[in-house]
Amino acid sequence: MSETNKTRNRFQLWLIVLMVASVFVAAFLIMPGSEEEKARLLNILGTSNKGTLLIPMVSIEALSSTQGDKPWRWEELKPKWRLVLPIVNGCDEVCRDMLYKSRQVHVRLDKKTHRLQRVLLNLGAPLDEETRAFVEREHIYLKLVSANKEAFANLLSQTNADWDAGTPQLFLVDQRGDLMMFYTSEHEGSDMLADLRHLLKYSPEH
Repeated sequence: MSETNKTRNRFQLWLIVLMVASVFVAAFLIMPGSEEEKARLLNILGTSNKGTLLIPMVSIEALSSTQGDKPWRWEELKPKWRLVLPIVNGCDEVCRDMLYKSRQVHVRLDKKTHRLQRVLLNLGAPLDEETRAFVEREHIYLKLVSANKEAFANLLSQTNADWDAGTPQLFLVDQRGDLMMFYTSEHEGSDMLADLRHLLKYSPEH
């Protein structure tokens, strides 16, 4: 066997090993042995994601929320991936642009759209009629949920999100209810789509 063939065979072998390893890594990401293991792996893989990984991850299930006049219990929801956009001072142009991007991402998931839910999390005063009409007209599948601003800020206080009401961030919540990644207005919809396609591919469907 020539040296060229030996080199080619070694390259192909390593390529196969890397492909198999990537599948195991992805499975470990979705079903880790502990929260510490999951956070550690997310930190290692951070450079391969488009969004910013939330370190440490926190559960949104502790956030007391309502939808209209009824309780919205995160822990009782059907397991899905969720894009959650917290707002405090109404939904301005930046907010509406992020909603548009998230809607386009949802549509482009094609046959997997049912595995994602979008949530507009209002942490301020009730939305005005114009904003409500906008949401009902342009985002018919968007869930409008309310919660306390201080409670949400406290939830993120020990993370790297550096969240404040004046800087919109769109959070990705996994099927277990953990806030695990976030996007800013600088991210493109294609960034969110790439992350979600990868995560949906390697996560179990409930």
